[in-house]
Amino acid sequence: MGMYRAAKICPNGHVATTAADQNHELREAFCSQSGEATIIQYPKCSASIGGDDYVEGVLGFGGDYEPPTFYNNCGSRFPWTERKIAGTVELVEAGADLIPDEVQQFRTDLTELTKDSPKTQVASLRFKKVMAKVRTSVASSVRDIVVDVLSETAKKAI
Repeated sequence: MGMYRAAKICPNGHVATTAADQNHELREAFCSQSGEATIIQYPKCSASIGGDDYVEGVLGFGGDYEPPTFYNNCGSRFPWTERKIAGTVELVEAGADLIPDEVQQFRTDLTELTKDSPKTQVASLRFKKVMAKVRTSVASSVRDIVVDVLSETAKKAI
């Protein structure tokens, strides 16, 4: 039977280690990329952040670990998800002439695009409309920021 190791990640989503409970020497107190304090537990419910999948007696080589978007214990978004949404909204506000209602709708749509739901397709359509209003460089930057937190359905739709 397998279990998950504990990951240690900074609030920007930079992974310090995916086996913090096993390798105490890898428990960086601060992120080497952003200088911010790393976390091993989700701040809202204090449960460990899932890291590597571990099965006793099976040799693992690590792999393509991506910080999760939502915490599976309480359903809340992780700090890095919140920061990427906020940063993207700020970037679009600076790079497009949107009225406050459009900015709020964009924020709502972006949040919807982080999860697979019946509203994902509608949110992706509105997302594309906003991207058509911004310069190419802004649209490219937006995609770079949000690609890690969008649901698979949203990635295909946009």
